[in-house]
Amino acid sequence: MEENIITQTQIAFHNLNGLVNGISMDGRITKSEFDAMKSWCQTHDGLCEKEPFLTFHEEVRNIIKTGQLGSEEIYEIKKVLEKYAPKFEESDPSKASLHFLQGICYGIMADGDINKYELNLLKKWLDDHEQLKDTYPFNEIAEHVEIAISHGKLDQENYLSLQKYFREFLKIE
Repeated sequence: MEENIITQTQIAFHNLNGLVNGISMDGRITKSEFDAMKSWCQTHDGLCEKEPFLTFHEEVRNIIKTGQLGSEEIYEIKKVLEKYAPKFEESDPSKASLHFLQGICYGIMADGDINKYELNLLKKWLDDHEQLKDTYPFNEIAEHVEIAISHGKLDQENYLSLQKYFREFLKIE
């Protein structure tokens, strides 16, 4: 049971790290992205039984409970993530990267839109983590992103296809 809680807190940590990075990729933060942060906190309330997740969760919650999520709050959350990163380190860095990737995708989709700038940053992250190229879901995400930007622009058909894939992957209605 103890190991299960540790694994769940590691996943939650890396998902949040990716979520924050995905949300901040396009340089603007919407109400729906703020709602995604609130949702992350609520979803993971049950993991607050033990330290260090309890304190970590409280610090994140305190930043967003003001009802504001701007660049200052994102910066503060990133500092909290940086501070706690050693406490949630996974023995397999690939797993941490995949959980981070899931969070990035969720952050990108939190406002219901995908833009070319976000795709280019996601592509850069994928290129920087090419060691995961044969791993699901990395391989599928990389393929969809590559197709979407292969023409140098994000046309309507590729946009809708990528949006549909992200919604299915993330189980967003």
